[in-house]
Amino acid sequence: MAALAAVAEHPGSTQSFIEYALDKVVEVTRATGGVVLLGGAEAGLDIAVAHGQMARPGLDEFNGGETLARACIESGTSLRSDATASDTRIHGTARRRHSLHSLIAAPLRYGGAVVGVVEICSSVSHAFDDIDAQAIALIGDAMGGALGRQLALEENARLLRRLHEALLDTQATAQMYQDAASLDALTGLPNRAAFETQLEAVCAAHEGQPHRFGLLFLDLDDFKQINDTHGHAMGDEVLRATASALRETLRDTDVVARLGGDEFVVLLSSLRDADRDVRSVADAVEDELARPRVVNGIRLRIKCSVGWVIHDGVAHAHEVLHAADERMYAQKRERRRR
Repeated sequence: MAALAAVAEHPGSTQSFIEYALDKVVEVTRATGGVVLLGGAEAGLDIAVAHGQMARPGLDEFNGGETLARACIESGTSLRSDATASDTRIHGTARRRHSLHSLIAAPLRYGGAVVGVVEICSSVSHAFDDIDAQAIALIGDAMGGALGRQLALEENARLLRRLHEALLDTQATAQMYQDAASLDALTGLPNRAAFETQLEAVCAAHEGQPHRFGLLFLDLDDFKQINDTHGHAMGDEVLRATASALRETLRDTDVVARLGGDEFVVLLSSLRDADRDVRSVADAVEDELARPRVVNGIRLRIKCSVGWVIHDGVAHAHEVLHAADERMYAQKRERRRR
């Protein structure tokens, strides 16, 4: 009874439970070997664990009826053989080659189904008595119920893991589409739509609070000449290099975006001295981009024109963006006159 209770209450995984239960079965009956086979009559049996002499026969021998396991699972009842040499229920030569002279097999039931079989052996005839047979039948029932519950729990856990993985895949796909809608495919920066939405929110948040943030509007100089001279692939690399340089130069709290073509914008927030800070950042950006760098194997400087505005606490997003754009073009025209 103690062994029965221990088998029924074992808290481990399915594999550790099966091994523990088989150890108890062999211990209680003083068998010289034991095996737990899972599966059904039609699908065939698989060896879950085998000890002692029962580790010698192969899977084909169990499925081929060379022990009592096949007959047990087909009949759904416990079977016992005290002298296997003359037992017509057992076929083949495994019993003689592996010295399986006494056998007891009990089905593992869960609900109305047989989920497997436990079988023990002895190397001598008439090794087991009625008490052994009853013990194996009871332990088989306990094993079947516990094993069925364990398998059900593990299947539920697998289903939950698959559900969780599917949910993560769905979230990743949704994020991918969201990123595709809000990020510039070439540079990975926020695109015009995403930036304008953020700029509207910042303007609304600072309504009535002037000089709290500024906006830089950048346009690359002679970008068409780069495309015409070196090709559009080179132009794309210059745009990527520009995006990378802007990210490296600016603070993490600043927002860099590509509006399209060779136009970039930078939203500068949390300014202490807006007039000084915005001008200082604009100069730093121009200097960093103009620093010689190798792009696609070609050494060049990325020149740009920068216009900037400081929010007056009143202007809306499109007004701020337009004003910065106008000042950028004013700077570009001034440079061309020099």
